[in-house]
Amino acid sequence: MDKNRKNHILLEFGVIAISFVALLLLLYFVMVVSFQSGEVSLDLTRRMGERVAGQIFENPTQDQIATIARVIRYGAHLGLFFVVGFVTTFVSMVVFRGYYRILGVIGAGAVCYVLAYYTEYYKQFVEGRHFQQSDAALNWYGSVMGIFCMIASYFLNRLLVKLSET
Repeated sequence: MDKNRKNHILLEFGVIAISFVALLLLLYFVMVVSFQSGEVSLDLTRRMGERVAGQIFENPTQDQIATIARVIRYGAHLGLFFVVGFVTTFVSMVVFRGYYRILGVIGAGAVCYVLAYYTEYYKQFVEGRHFQQSDAALNWYGSVMGIFCMIASYFLNRLLVKLSET
């Protein structure tokens, strides 16, 4: 085996290892955030809502603060799981090559689906938290958006590489 091929294999293994570690750290973060007690979670969201409402309104009412806190909470579900879907799909596309890449994307979707519903299901066992189907759906929608963005970036990259070769 020549030196360039060996370096390429080592680089590929390194990218796969770093991607897996990043994915595991992200999933750990999701679990930590998801399994906070209800009091901690609500207090954090309320304080963020108060800050944002204070920037928008001169004297925000409790209704305005509650609405902004709800938007922050929904945005957090979508945003966090967008990243989960994107990173999970990236890792699956790095690991699976060629025609097997579709299996990786399907696997990433399955992992995201299970994670989206598992984190909400498990909340019913955390003090002050409860299962909400709407939050589970937001988690799933965020994951799907991340998956589609990763797939789109993959095909856009392939198109740009082909255009640059001509």
